[in-house]
Amino acid sequence: MLAGVDFHIARSERVALLGASGSGKSTLLNLIAGIEPPDSGQIWVAGTELSGMREPAITLFRRRHIGFVYQFFNLLPTLTAMENIRLSRELNGASAAEARRLAKSLLQRVGMADRADAYPEQLSGGEQQRVAIARALAQRPALILADEPTGSLDAKAGELVLQMLDEAVRQDGTGLLMVTHSEQVATFAQRILYLHEGRVK
Repeated sequence: MLAGVDFHIARSERVALLGASGSGKSTLLNLIAGIEPPDSGQIWVAGTELSGMREPAITLFRRRHIGFVYQFFNLLPTLTAMENIRLSRELNGASAAEARRLAKSLLQRVGMADRADAYPEQLSGGEQQRVAIARALAQRPALILADEPTGSLDAKAGELVLQMLDEAVRQDGTGLLMVTHSEQVATFAQRILYLHEGRVK
C-alpha cells in the first residue's frame, strides 16, 4: 500500500524508481497514469489534475499526454511495426496520412525503418522494445512511464533502449519515470527515488 508519496518530475528530467518486488512500483505508475484511482491526494500531469477526472475523459487525457513503455512490449500481434505506431496517433485524431508520416519518421529515429512491415513475432525483443518506444513517442507525451523497459532484454539491447529514452527526453522535453530493479540501469537517470514500505525516499 502506498502512503505519503510526494514527488515532482520536471520536463526533460530522467527519474528512476527503485524498490523491492511488491513495494508498489507498478501500482504507482498506474496511479500516475490514471488507470487506478487514488484513495486520497492529488495527481497532476501537464497541469491537469487526474485524480479528479472520470472516464472517458481520463482515457483521452492519458492517450494524448502519457506514453507507456512496458517490459514485455505490449505490441498488438496482428499489426505490423508501422501499424502499431500509426494506431496510437490515429486514435488521437490524426489522419491516416499524417499518422503514416509520423510513424515512418519515428521508425527511422529508432533505427527500425527497414522493419516497418514486420509483425511483432518476427522481431527480436530489442526490436520490439524500440517499436514500443516509437509508439509511446507518437503522441508526443508530456510524460513517459517506463515499467522495467530493459528487464527482458540482453545488455546490448537494454543499453540501446536507454539511449533512445535519453534522446527522447532531450529532444522532446518529455519527463521520464522509469521503474527498474537494477541499480546499474538506475544510474542512467538524473535522480533516483526509492520506494520502501509505501513511501518514496
